[in-house]
Amino acid sequence: MREVRAEKFKPTLEQIQKNHWPVWQNPRPKDFHMFVICLGDSTIGEIGYRCEDPDEHTFSVDIKIGETSLWGRGLGTEAMQLFVNCLFDRLHAQHVTAEPGDWNKRSLRLFEKCGFKEIKREEVPANAVFDGGIGVMMQREKK
Repeated sequence: MREVRAEKFKPTLEQIQKNHWPVWQNPRPKDFHMFVICLGDSTIGEIGYRCEDPDEHTFSVDIKIGETSLWGRGLGTEAMQLFVNCLFDRLHAQHVTAEPGDWNKRSLRLFEKCGFKEIKREEVPANAVFDGGIGVMMQREKK
């Protein structure tokens, strides 16, 4: 079984601000805009988007819930549903995409529950945020 990087994820708000504050202060359309997910006073994850195609109003999204004890409780699904609705309503997105690994069954179910449909699978090389393997391109369109 592949290692799931989210198991190691437990940043503080200060760490996320340090890593992403320069982008927040001077965003460009292709920058990844990151937000923290909080439960009460605790940071439990991160969620973000990048504008992939301004002309087509296409955005890609990603989410991580770092506390494994919180997995399977619907928190990520709720956060993603709210986030995608915000992209449609406030940024006038027409298409929202995600590309979880085919081995990441939890992520695939989350996106399916949020109305995403699989549009293709392809080999993705390893990089800083993905261990490589088969990526499942999923998309949700504005209703």
